[in-house]
Amino acid sequence: MLIWLPIIIYGTTVVLGLVLGWYFLSGKRPSQGLQALHFVLGFGGLEVVMIITSRFSSDPDLKENASIALVMLGLTAMIGLFAGILAKSRPEGLGPVLTAHAFVGGAAFLVLANWAMNAAG
Repeated sequence: MLIWLPIIIYGTTVVLGLVLGWYFLSGKRPSQGLQALHFVLGFGGLEVVMIITSRFSSDPDLKENASIALVMLGLTAMIGLFAGILAKSRPEGLGPVLTAHAFVGGAAFLVLANWAMNAAG
């Protein structure tokens, strides 16, 4: 069950991100609580992923897969932070940054899911 904890955390983060994306595309402003939950799960999940992948990655291929997922998740977090900073100063340039955040985050989630399936056996 411990192997699936990062998938549960980031699955929830992805769903929240999809909801936030729907708000963005419809031109509505989401609640700050929803944004904060997406932020906390995204950054807090990084620590969980680091701990769990290090415990279950004795195989070099699994360790490499976990490292790729961590780098991609970290990049996703940094792009998301940049999007939040950009939203105040230049809201017209927010679309491409959020698109990059979504694609890198989605790919990172798939790499993490692949790691979990291989680590589970």
